[in-house]
Amino acid sequence: MAAISSEEAMLSDASLTRLADELGSESRSLGIFLGLPKVKVDLCFANHPHDMEAAIIDIMTKWRNKTRDKGAEAQVAQLVQALREISRVDLAERVMDGDFLGTVRGGTGAPIQETMNMDFEEEDSVPYPVQAEADAAPPQGSVNTPYQGIHVQETTTAPARAPPPTYPLGRMVGRALIINNIKFPTRHQENRRGMEKDSCDLERVLKKLGFKVTTKLNLNSTEMKKAIRKFVETKDHSYSTCLLVSVMTHGSGPDAMGTDWQGVRLHQDIFTPIIRSSIDCPKIFIMQMCRGGELDFGRWRTDASRPGDGPEDEYSDSSVSDSEEMVDDEDLQVDWVEVEQSLQPTDSDSIILFACAEGRKALRHSLEGSVLIQNVVKVFDAHGQEEDIDTLFTRVRHEVANCNAYIDVDGSQCIVKQAAETRVFLRKKLFLQCQR
Repeated sequence: MAAISSEEAMLSDASLTRLADELGSESRSLGIFLGLPKVKVDLCFANHPHDMEAAIIDIMTKWRNKTRDKGAEAQVAQLVQALREISRVDLAERVMDGDFLGTVRGGTGAPIQETMNMDFEEEDSVPYPVQAEADAAPPQGSVNTPYQGIHVQETTTAPARAPPPTYPLGRMVGRALIINNIKFPTRHQENRRGMEKDSCDLERVLKKLGFKVTTKLNLNSTEMKKAIRKFVETKDHSYSTCLLVSVMTHGSGPDAMGTDWQGVRLHQDIFTPIIRSSIDCPKIFIMQMCRGGELDFGRWRTDASRPGDGPEDEYSDSSVSDSEEMVDDEDLQVDWVEVEQSLQPTDSDSIILFACAEGRKALRHSLEGSVLIQNVVKVFDAHGQEEDIDTLFTRVRHEVANCNAYIDVDGSQCIVKQAAETRVFLRKKLFLQCQR
C-alpha cells in the first residue's frame, strides 16, 4: 500500500458517507474489526433503528475521531484491513486507490470544512442512564440480579389467562431464500447426490403457504455471501409477516461450505447480517448440514423395545459448530427503569432450526432427500397454515427423532439416529399467514 500522508488525503464526512452507501449489513462486523467496543457499535444501530446508512456513518465517525491522532496513513491502513476482514476486498482496494479519500488544505494538515457534523466524543452519553459506581443503590421498583451493579426492572406480567402475544401479519407472508449446494467441483466425492429434491420440495410447500421464493443452486462462498446480502438489502420486506432463509450444504467447523470448499461463517455471514439488519419482521432459518463428525447411535429407554427394520437411509454432509463472540463490558452498569418499551434485544425476533445436535452428522438419503428438510416439508404441508412456527418446529423435531437410518459397521447393520435442534429468540407467536 502506497504511503498516504495527512497532507494528501483524509477520511472526511463526505468520504464516510460515500463508503457507508456501499456497505450493508457487514457494517456491524466492520465496527468490531475497526476496534470499537461492541456495545458502542450496538448503540449506533439503536440510535438509528430505521436508517442503516446513518448507523454506519455513526460507527465510522466514532472510529475516525478515536484514531485521528494516528494520522491519515494509519487510519486508511486500518480501514483497509478491516474491510478485508469482512470480505469486502472490493471496497478495500478502492480505499487504497483513493476513491473514498478527501483532500486537506495544502501542507497544514488541517482538514477542509466538512459538509456534515456527526462527530461524537468518547465521553458522549448513551441513550440510557449509566450508574457511576457498581455499588450504586438500585432504583425503586427494581430487583438485584446475581451480577453486581446491574439492576433489572421487573416486567409487568400479563393476566394469567391472557393469550400469548402474536406478531402482526403483513400484507404478504414473506420472502424466502433457499441455497442448496449439491456439486463440489474440487471434491467430487463430496457431491450431495439427489439433493435437488430437498430444495424443490421446500420451494413447493413455501409457495403453497404464500412465500415468494428465490432458489439458488451450487454457489461458491463468495456467491453465497452476495446472495444473502442481496436478499437483505434489495428485497422489500416491509410488507412481510416474516422472512425465511434455508441453507443446505456441507459444513466444516463453524462454516457452511461453498462449492469451492471455502467456508461461509454461520454467525458472522448468515445469521448476524440478517438478524441485525434494519428489517423489522421476524426471521426464520432452516440449516440442513452436519455440525460435527459423530454419528448418533441412540440410547435405549427403559420403557422402549427395540424397533423393527425400516427403510435404509444414507448419511452425509459435514460439520457446523457455532461460535459466538464474547464481549466483556464489566464496567457497564445499566439501570433499565427508564428504557423505553420500544427498545428490544438486538438478537430477538428470530428462530433457527439445525438439522442435528452440535458435533453430530446430519442424515440424508441419496434419492429421498434429507431427514430434516423432508420432515419440514411434511409438517409445513399438513399444519403450516394454522400453527405457529415454534409448534411446527416442535413437530419437525419429533418426526426427525423417530427416523431410523442404517449403517454397516464391521458387517453388522446399526441404527443411526438424529436429533434436530431449535434456537428460539422469538418474543411472540409467529404464524406463517398474511392479512386476508
